[in-house]
Parts: sequence; structure tokens; C-alpha cells
Amino acid sequence: MSMDWAATVTTVGGVAATLIGVVAGSLLTSRSDRAHWARDKQIAACSAIVAESTRVQLALRRAWTHGDAVDWVQWNVALGTIWLVGSPAVVQAAARVDEVFWACSDRFVRNTGAGADDWDEARDRMEAARLHFINTARHYIDPERTRLTQVPVSRPAWRRATGRAVGPQPDPGNAPDAA
Repeated sequence: MSMDWAATVTTVGGVAATLIGVVAGSLLTSRSDRAHWARDKQIAACSAIVAESTRVQLALRRAWTHGDAVDWVQWNVALGTIWLVGSPAVVQAAARVDEVFWACSDRFVRNTGAGADDWDEARDRMEAARLHFINTARHYIDPERTRLTQVPVSRPAWRRATGRAVGPQPDPGNAPDAA
């Protein structure tokens, strides 16, 4: 009987150890999977902010130069996503980009007398906010990354690069005669 008792205790102990190992392994795997999922979502949300901020900046320029409408839907979706999965610092940096867009948008969307110097100033503000967001996101995703000094898809101000004016120009046909 003592032999049967020893075999039973050994078997039960082995089964218990196996079950504890399986449960512990599944908990650790689940935690790791959730962390990877969250990181992937955060990277995707940051990428969407970078892509959409580029698109909105170019759309604001087209609104100013050609009178095109600016579609804010995808920008707002990207902001909503970053609010859901981003760290407080990343969310704050995205909010800063949004604030700059809204501060600059009226004069270019409504074309209320904005000139090339106004665009240069607004462009610099937008790109500074975008660069701050990119560096904040890079630091959050990988603190070992170095800071960048230029945003993607940035262009030199047209006037500075070519010496020509940018944006809507007065129609010479509507100007009073000089004579």
C-alpha cells in the first residue's frame, strides 16, 4: 500500500506542477502578447499622425494656392487613435500639432489675405510641431534613438528657394492702369 501511496503522490505532484507551469506560461505569454499588441498599435498610431500631418500640411497649402477643400476626417481619426493608445507625452505632442493646424488653417482655407511670408511662418510652425511629435514618438518607442532635426517631406520655402512669390497672386487684368 505504501508503494501505491507514493506513486499516487508522485503522479498528483507531477500533474500539479504541469498545470501550474501551463497556467504560469499562458499568463506570461498573454501579458507579452498584450504588450506587443499595444506597442504595434502605438507605432501604427504614431505613423498615422506623421502621415496625416504631412497630408494636412500639403492640403492647407493647396487650399491657399488653389482653393481646394481640406479633408480633416483622416487627421481626426489619427488623433482619436493616438488618444486611445498613446502615452501622455505622445498625445500632448499630437495635440500641439493639431493646435498649430487650427491656428494656421483659417487664413489659408478662407484665403484671408495670407501672403507668402504668412505661409513661410505657418509652414515653419507646422513643421516644428511635427518634428516635436516625431522626436517625442521616437523617444517613447525607443529611448535610445537620437533626435531628428528635419521632418519628412519638408521642403524649403518656395520664395527662399526660387526667389519667386508663392500662393495666390493678384490678377493683373483687375489692377488699375498705371497711367
